[in-house]
Amino acid sequence: MASDFGDDSGEKMLNDFTRFAERMGEDAMRRRADEFRRACKNAKSATKGGRTAEAKPSEWAKLDMREFQGIEGYDELKPIIDKKLADNGADHTWFTDPSSGKEYLLFKVRDAHEVWASFDQLERESAVAEERAAENVKREIGREAEKRPGKGRDGRPLKDRAEDAVKASKRMERSDAGARPRSRMPHVRKDRTK
Repeated sequence: MASDFGDDSGEKMLNDFTRFAERMGEDAMRRRADEFRRACKNAKSATKGGRTAEAKPSEWAKLDMREFQGIEGYDELKPIIDKKLADNGADHTWFTDPSSGKEYLLFKVRDAHEVWASFDQLERESAVAEERAAENVKREIGREAEKRPGKGRDGRPLKDRAEDAVKASKRMERSDAGARPRSRMPHVRKDRTK
C-alpha cells in the first residue's frame, strides 16, 4: 500500500480513515476527509510564497493549525502530517501557545516550498485514502454478514418471503383455533393484613 502512495504516510492515512469509518461510519469518515482536504488546501495557500531570497536561513514561519484542530480525531492525523513534512525534508516543530491553547506548525522559511508540497500531497492522498477506506469497510461488512447465518437477507425475492410469512401466519391461526379461549376476567387479589 505504501508504494501506492509513494510513502508511509499515505498508508497511515488509509489505515486511520478505515479505523475511523469502522468506528463512526462511512459518512462521518467522508466528512472528516473533506475537512482534512479543505484544511490542507488552506495550509497550502498560507505557505504559497515559497522560498524568499531575502529570508535568513534561521527565520521561522508559523502556520495556525486551528482548522486542523477542529477535525475530529486530529490527534490521529497529526502524526501523519508530521511524517509527510519529515519525508519532504521540511525542518519543522509543533508549538502550543499556553495562553490561547492554539497550536502552530513552526517551520523554517527556507522550507516553505516543502511544507506547501507536503500539504499538497496530503490533500491528494486523502482523496485516494478516503475511497479505499470506504471500500475496505464495505468489504469487511460483507465478510461479517457472510459469517452470520440466518442474519440479514436470505437471498430470496421479497414477494416469496412475504408469501411464506402469510402461510406461516395462517398455520398459526389454525393451530390456535381449537384452543380454549383465555378468560378476560380480571384477577382479583386478596390483600392480607395482620
